[in-house]
Amino acid sequence: MANVKKTLIATTVAVATLAAPATAFADDGNNIQPDVNGAIEQAQNAVSQTQDTVAQATQATSQTATTPDNTITATTTPAQSDPVSDGQAKVDEAQANDNQAQTNLNQAQTNVDSAQTTVNQTQTQVDNAQTTLDAANQQVQNAQTTVNQAQTNLNQAQQNAGEATNPENQKKAQQALSDASQQLDQTTKQLESANQQVKNAQQEAQKKADSLTAAKNNEAAAKSDKDKADKNASDAKKKADESQKTISQLKAELEAALAAKNDADNAKTTADKNASDAKDGIDAKQKDADAKDDAANTAQADADSKKAAADNADKQLASGSIGFYQWKLASSYKNEDTQFALDQLVKYQNEDWVKIGEENSATSLQNMLDALDMIDKGNEIRRSLGLPEWTVNDADTADAQLAADYNTYSPNMGHVFTGTSQNLAWGYDNPYDGWYTEEKALFDQYAEKNPELRNMTAVEIYMKYPDIYEQTGHYLNIIDPNCDTTGFAITGSLTAAQNFSQKYLYTSGVSVDEYRQQILSYKNALDSAADVYQKALDKANEAKKAAQQAQQELAELQERAQSAQQTADEAAKTAKAKDEAYQKALDAYNAAVKAGQTADSTYAQAKDEADAKQTAYEKKQAATKKAQNEFDEANQQVKTAQSNVDKAQDAVDEAKKQVKEAQAKLDGYTDANAKLAEARKKLAEAEKTLSKAQDEQKTAQANLDKAKSAKADADKTLTDANAKLDKAKADKKQTEAALTDAKNALDGIATKPGEKDDIDPGYTIPSNEEDTGNTGNGGNTTGSNGANGSSNGNNGNATSVNKGMNTADKKNDKTTTYKVDADNKTATATGEDNLAATGVDVAGIAAVSIVALMMGVGFVGVERSVRRND
Repeated sequence: MANVKKTLIATTVAVATLAAPATAFADDGNNIQPDVNGAIEQAQNAVSQTQDTVAQATQATSQTATTPDNTITATTTPAQSDPVSDGQAKVDEAQANDNQAQTNLNQAQTNVDSAQTTVNQTQTQVDNAQTTLDAANQQVQNAQTTVNQAQTNLNQAQQNAGEATNPENQKKAQQALSDASQQLDQTTKQLESANQQVKNAQQEAQKKADSLTAAKNNEAAAKSDKDKADKNASDAKKKADESQKTISQLKAELEAALAAKNDADNAKTTADKNASDAKDGIDAKQKDADAKDDAANTAQADADSKKAAADNADKQLASGSIGFYQWKLASSYKNEDTQFALDQLVKYQNEDWVKIGEENSATSLQNMLDALDMIDKGNEIRRSLGLPEWTVNDADTADAQLAADYNTYSPNMGHVFTGTSQNLAWGYDNPYDGWYTEEKALFDQYAEKNPELRNMTAVEIYMKYPDIYEQTGHYLNIIDPNCDTTGFAITGSLTAAQNFSQKYLYTSGVSVDEYRQQILSYKNALDSAADVYQKALDKANEAKKAAQQAQQELAELQERAQSAQQTADEAAKTAKAKDEAYQKALDAYNAAVKAGQTADSTYAQAKDEADAKQTAYEKKQAATKKAQNEFDEANQQVKTAQSNVDKAQDAVDEAKKQVKEAQAKLDGYTDANAKLAEARKKLAEAEKTLSKAQDEQKTAQANLDKAKSAKADADKTLTDANAKLDKAKADKKQTEAALTDAKNALDGIATKPGEKDDIDPGYTIPSNEEDTGNTGNGGNTTGSNGANGSSNGNNGNATSVNKGMNTADKKNDKTTTYKVDADNKTATATGEDNLAATGVDVAGIAAVSIVALMMGVGFVGVERSVRRND
């Protein structure tokens, strides 16, 4: 069969057009800058360039032949049709269309963003131009005001120049100024004199006013004092009369109360003697009975507590360290860590590996004492090194006991319940032989090679030399100067655990001897509890008998004294009541007498005071009347003086006016011609300034108009770009739908090719790297020249074409089924009529490819071949 070679060359081209950015401008609000017009022209040129590019792209599109769906198709050699190839071709075509639609959509969005930037820039230019125009308007207004004033000054100068030619006018003006000045001096002196007279009159009137105010105040005070004195005298008279009546009545009541008091006192004396005789000896007996009762209660309480201790002694001993810490919490030995220790042991007491109180457990009292002996050996080492001895801590001890039992009775072994640090040992009679002696020798060997180890803490060695710490960690824990509290535990099987803590963790440690004494005190008390209880019980029974005998004797004495005391109590109550009644009557009588005397004296004083206040009030009335007359007279003098001042001030004002007018007249004649020339010059300068300001105003208005026009053009471009963006979005949806349909159709095709359709089994589908072509200098991504590589795209044209070509030779062997990627048969370039970022219609790319080559734009040709056996 003849071999047929089908070749398809797909050509794509990318064109990039740079849009000139709009140039913004600003003015300082005072001066109109000539660069404003140039900035606006640049903005207009940018808008015009964008519009020209859109128009050119539209024309190119109209000249480009497209398929009904705007897809540019490459010419292919007719080939024998088969369903799979045709279906795959449609998928490839739909995929290319969708890819191009996405490119168009991206370009449309870029166009919108670029147009929006131009709109923002032109708006800034409009705002700046408006600010410049506002400043120019203000300058024109200021210049016009200056011109008007200069014209007025010129008119006056012309008048003065005309009059100045007559010498008689100057002489008259000089004389008028001299006369006016003399008149001003005279009236000024008269005004000064009048002002002084007003001041004197005002001062005198103020004195009189102060005197009048004082006189009125004195009169009012005197009136108030007089009224109060009159009322006080009347009230005092009434009280004096009432007091005399009260005194007579209370005197009779006092005499009767005294007789009753004397009778009651005599009866009380007799009853008190009888009660005293009966009470002799009862107080001493009461104290004796109370003391014996207290002794009996104390002895019984002591016996009861010792009985409970005796009953519970065996149980307590069996509870080991839990019982010890319970006892310690109830004693003066407790500290802030005792409760923690008890809580730890109770929390884990039901675990299989915890043997609370058992003989071989670390929690037995004997093993606790043995553990203290071990701490003594450790402290010998620390003393030899000059380190502080360890104190024993409840929390560390409880944690160490749990760790020791765990490593004895648990199937696991390892560090648990650690404090700052922990050492463990198994099978040593003296664990320090391994922890300290053996590991110290090893550490010394390391320190000889690395002396810095001796100056490092255990933590520092652990961090920097973990392998050394792993071998000597027990030794380092023992010599750690910061760990000054410890807890040690040992079991019957010689499992040892020692916990170490720093000061900040536990602070309630005690010496080993003191801790040992605490345990022995607890243990010894339990061992001797039965004997102690019996002795306490005997003592309690003896005390109880003595207390009962004392209570019986006390009861007999109390019965005899009770009757006598009741009689004495009743007599005392009666005597007290009579005495209180008498004392009350006496107090009332004495108070009434004193009140009567006071009332009489008060009335006499009040009468004298009222008479004196009346006289004083009459004097103050006369003084007020005199002060009022003097004030009225002084006030009239002030009014007269003020009237004279007003007249004098009017005269001064008139004289000043005459002087000013005369001086102005004379000044106008002096150098009249020179002033006239100066006025003309200033008017000319003002008119020139006005003309310049008006020119700048016109320029600013023109710039504003141009800026607004550029803004309108930019707005229209943005509107067009948004419309194109919407079209690109709609096209993208269509191409996506078409691609989906094509893929669905291809998936539904299942065929077994005939002999003529078989492909050489040796044919290899091109890899992605071959399909995508050259991605070197040209910036190509899929056989096309990328926009960001347009600056050097020419350099890679020939190479890109050669590397982008892929040919596969078919062999005669047949295959039963196949599906070849459409990229090995066809390459299609598609486009929509949407605008790219530069306004170029991508549908016209194929039509302008030759022009693109002439412009230096990168070009890539891809050739793929498929050979078949016909």
